[in-house]
Amino acid sequence: MGSKSVFIPELPCEELVRKIMGEGWRNLSSDDIDGAWGVAIVRSILDGVSISIREISAHLGVDRENMRDAFTRLSLNGVFLHSRIRKDRKALNSIEILAWSYYAGTASGAIGNVVYKLRRAYEKRKPRS
Repeated sequence: MGSKSVFIPELPCEELVRKIMGEGWRNLSSDDIDGAWGVAIVRSILDGVSISIREISAHLGVDRENMRDAFTRLSLNGVFLHSRIRKDRKALNSIEILAWSYYAGTASGAIGNVVYKLRRAYEKRKPRS
């Protein structure tokens, strides 16, 4: 993932992201920032935004490349299948830290699909043509 320096504007769900990830979430490692993106992605979906990286990034006011890894991790781990987020709506709306932490952890790569982690590591190592 590497460290990228990008401007991240105030998000519509800034208060929630700060509650889950901490006040200084913009200064975390890129994987941990992906956890924050996961929280923002899931909140956007709960707010009625379609499960589309283009629509979510427009809703949040950020470049979709900033959240691509988080969105991909959530997708590969089945978060967008069978209305899983909507089934967790009660816990998420009551701001249960454990429920939000699951999505942040999945988006950051701390838990979930190991194949994606290995593929990303391989892509970083292979020589560019």
